[in-house]
Amino acid sequence: MSRYLLMILFILVAVSIGAAYAGESPVTGLSQAETDTMAAEASPWDWGFRFRLRETYIVDPFDLNSDHFDDRHLFRFRTQVWGSYTPNDWWKVHAMLNNEHRRWLKPEDGPRGDGFTWNEVIFESLYIEGKTINYTPYGFKAGRQNIFYGEGLICWDGGPLDGSRTAYFNALLLQGDWGRRRLDLHFISNPEKDDYLPVINDQDRYLIEWDETGAGLYYTDESFAGKKLEMYYFYKNENDPDGIFPESDIHTVGARATGRAWDTFDFGIEWASQIGDRGDANRIGWGGYLWGKYNDPKDILPLDFGFGGFALSGDDSATTDYEGWNPVYSRWPKWSELYIYTLVNERGVAYWENIASSWLNVAWTTHPRVQVDWKVYWMWALEETPFPEREVFGEGKFRGNISALKLKWNWTEYLSGHLLWEALMPGDYYADGSDYSHFLRAELYFRY
Repeated sequence: MSRYLLMILFILVAVSIGAAYAGESPVTGLSQAETDTMAAEASPWDWGFRFRLRETYIVDPFDLNSDHFDDRHLFRFRTQVWGSYTPNDWWKVHAMLNNEHRRWLKPEDGPRGDGFTWNEVIFESLYIEGKTINYTPYGFKAGRQNIFYGEGLICWDGGPLDGSRTAYFNALLLQGDWGRRRLDLHFISNPEKDDYLPVINDQDRYLIEWDETGAGLYYTDESFAGKKLEMYYFYKNENDPDGIFPESDIHTVGARATGRAWDTFDFGIEWASQIGDRGDANRIGWGGYLWGKYNDPKDILPLDFGFGGFALSGDDSATTDYEGWNPVYSRWPKWSELYIYTLVNERGVAYWENIASSWLNVAWTTHPRVQVDWKVYWMWALEETPFPEREVFGEGKFRGNISALKLKWNWTEYLSGHLLWEALMPGDYYADGSDYSHFLRAELYFRY
């Protein structure tokens, strides 16, 4: 009940603020009456529809052993319908309904025995937004919403256990926008199941293994010529009501810089440090990445070349501290669609920790609407596996290679799609004789 009250409180606060400060439009500089007249000429209502069809086949993703049947073959049908009401230039109410049902071929009825069902209908978003308060640079967004920062090292997905069905957060976001500088303050509450809003045909699905609450600051500065600087602080608490996972408090401080140099070279670098606790152990971790990409300014060759690497700390079992990286809100396929399933053998699906990698990339634009992208990763574990008793692991630290080949196309502004093939060639971090794993996906995406 307290979670419902918290969401209602967010909405009431947002409505109260909006009512108190209705006046001159900060965007147009017109009076409220003039703004309302202009708004009357154009409908304040808007809506849209999205449909995504995916066929996915995954070979030996979990135990890397072809003698054990763990292949996955399924179709995913995701439908989204959204609507918004924008009575003037700074006020907005938005809602989106989402349903993703699946047709399983391997295993026949799916891992949970669901077979082919229409699954849940949920609110993927339901928020009220005020782009400014009392004609100042300050605004807010209250309710269920998507929050993305940078390239997703820290904050990208609020519910990793439902895959790519949703990415929302239950949050209150306060913003200050000064043109080329912006500061965000957020408060997040993500329970392990969807407890805040009604669910049609509720399947009692887990979105994450524990309840998460947190707060943070995110500063963005684009006042530098051709460069962007971002700095942030995130606090998160993980508390498992079932008592299976230890309670954790994580404090993360980091910075990110991106831009272009010499008119031909794009770059990005991000680094973050963590302190806190995990159960009775003190926590200290770190993570980051860097990348570069060459772009031909004369477009003589339709090729882009990239390189980079990332590293996320692992736990040293010889100490009493816990040194492993916590992905915060970023358990998503940032580096590989396939490898997130292999990570189930460690801390959980898409739980990026104890891993370092270098990679090379070539992107070929064969047509203005068609691109072929090929990327190769070489991966290592920074620490020995914390689970030596599990048969899937070996005695080394080389995790293996991943090759990812993707064909992307945009037929129209409404219709797009891709084909993706990934292959994992396991190294000595895994048991002798481990087999290759493969991930294949075809997608069609329609949006209006």
